[in-house]
Amino acid sequence: MSNEENPKTTNAHAGSPPAGLATKVVPPTSAEQQQQESAHQVVFADRTSQGYLLLVKGKEPPTTPTRKQLVNLVKASFIGKLDDEEVQLLIGLIQTEPHRTDYLPQTTGLSAAGPTPAEDDVITARERARRSDLLGLHIEVMGVGAGESALISDAAFDDPVLVRELTAEQKVSLRSRRWAILLRADYRNQHAVRGLRLLQTLVRIVAKDRKAMIFDPDTLETLNEQAFTARRLQTRLGNVADQIAIVPFPDTRNGGDRIRLSSRGMRRFGAVDIELDGLAREPHALQRATDFLYGLALVMIKNGEVDRSGFAVQVDAVIPVSFTDAQQAYGARSQSLTRCSHCPARSLVHLVERPAQPQDPADHVVARVVAPRSTSDKADYDHPAWVSRALAQTFGGESPGTSATEP
Repeated sequence: MSNEENPKTTNAHAGSPPAGLATKVVPPTSAEQQQQESAHQVVFADRTSQGYLLLVKGKEPPTTPTRKQLVNLVKASFIGKLDDEEVQLLIGLIQTEPHRTDYLPQTTGLSAAGPTPAEDDVITARERARRSDLLGLHIEVMGVGAGESALISDAAFDDPVLVRELTAEQKVSLRSRRWAILLRADYRNQHAVRGLRLLQTLVRIVAKDRKAMIFDPDTLETLNEQAFTARRLQTRLGNVADQIAIVPFPDTRNGGDRIRLSSRGMRRFGAVDIELDGLAREPHALQRATDFLYGLALVMIKNGEVDRSGFAVQVDAVIPVSFTDAQQAYGARSQSLTRCSHCPARSLVHLVERPAQPQDPADHVVARVVAPRSTSDKADYDHPAWVSRALAQTFGGESPGTSATEP
């Protein structure tokens, strides 16, 4: 449900870089070596999008809300606050049709002697739109369907974890919600991912008006309006853990009876999803690994803010992840984490893109979390052992109540 640009081709979409921008020269190697090296060059998207499906009751399709109707809903919801900057920005987002954001302004059809004043105004307006972090809103009514061709699989409604926020009555009603209103915003990661926050405000307002349940196509969760409001992204990115899901899978890479944890939902931040494998099947270790991934996600989202000219940035080769990052990712729920007394409380990681797997989010890159290349490139690199050390360095010793001092 997100039409994000492929992170590997993001800069091609943005257009030519400004003069003088440094470019990396890759020495000639075999195609296989180039492909392997490319996997270590993970980038953020210059623009992304997020869509939510608002599931409504009724045998007949609902009327598609117009932009004017959505604006009126917003105004009715913020009586007395219409001069608030973010309210005005939300109204502007609603009124904006999704559009291209090529780096260079289109000049086809302009006068040979240069743009006329009227044409110059058009270019200026286009450039303002290109530079904005709010790129447009898509509105559509869609049939949910049933069976193999269903827009939402039965498994998403039957999984107790994915519908845990709903009442018993609301869970039963999902089968009768055969139509959905899609609201999808295009935006850049700027101003604490403002486009996502404004979209979530709009989704909350429309869901309340239409008495709709809210389906998240990335995490596969279904929420009611109250739960969606409680988990909305905070202005200072204080609750990233409410925005993404960490899902366990068997780990076939590292052998034995191990687990890998993969994120779902990083697409909405213009970032790759992240995966930590080599984990022991031990509840405390898996919880610490989950906390660690949430902390890494927060660091990535902050570091992934695009350049003001609209260009994406590359993920750092070495990323520090701290106990504080993990704590902040939980927002108000951070009190559940206990600070270790004698550990460094931070670890260094590196991301490397892995081949796609059937369980991955559709058309989205997943990167493994490994040790920095000075360690992970070595022939004797022991990934499960490094994971255990990294978690101990960040949170303390191997079991609850202990701490570890790592070199």
